[in-house]
Amino acid sequence: MKYTKIFKPFSAFLLLTLSVFLIGCEGDINDDNYTNDSFVSFSFDENVGLAAGTSETMSVTVYAASKASSDRTVGLYIDESSTADPMNYSVASSVTIPAGSMTGSFEVTLTNDPDFGDGVSVVIGMTLDAGLDQPTAFTGTTANGDLMVTEDMFIINATTVCLDNVVNFEIIFDNYPEETGWQIYEGSNASGPVIAQGGISGNSISGYPGETSFLANWCLPSGDYTLVMYDVYSDGICCTYGNGSYTLSKDDGTVLVSGGSFGANEISNFTL
Repeated sequence: MKYTKIFKPFSAFLLLTLSVFLIGCEGDINDDNYTNDSFVSFSFDENVGLAAGTSETMSVTVYAASKASSDRTVGLYIDESSTADPMNYSVASSVTIPAGSMTGSFEVTLTNDPDFGDGVSVVIGMTLDAGLDQPTAFTGTTANGDLMVTEDMFIINATTVCLDNVVNFEIIFDNYPEETGWQIYEGSNASGPVIAQGGISGNSISGYPGETSFLANWCLPSGDYTLVMYDVYSDGICCTYGNGSYTLSKDDGTVLVSGGSFGANEISNFTL
């Protein structure tokens, strides 16, 4: 797993002291915050990257503002603002801060299936027992009727990372984008499995009506592949009716295949 912390928790005391300061600015919220030593708070949010189909378990720390003579158990829940599919995560239902300690931890398991795509989030909140409090932030005032209170949440932002080869495909269409289609085959000829295609409906070219360009990317393992470009009227996408082109490249900018001037189709091989 590749993940980085936005910040490292350098001091639980400083974190909770800052939270008390933020809350204490508004008298209508938690009036006893000036003397409250029973705060509990999450560690800083995490950014996580996982390859498609993989999973990883991470430990999340919860901090208390002071020690206690008995265990303190805090309930956990998934906030409705989360965008991840429930199949993407498994989160403990509670976390315990042991007697005599100021920290506790719980586990979160992330699974990149369904695919995280461009990014999903898991937002975890606390359900506190009596005698415990948590940091809150707010904007506005009760006097103006726009007071908004935000409770302390732990947010995991998860994205998909490619451990193989990132391949980018761009098409600039001519004046007739509805005539263009394409397919990528696994293997060194156009008889292997089709791993991606566009502008094709059934056995016919459906093209991209009304579009001026197309952009896609994939994570492909090393091996041989074949790209086939199609044009319904056998005049390619450059240059009779406009100035179209296509480019297939690696993420580092290396061009694997490019063109635009062809007849009914053009077959190109590339190796990753």
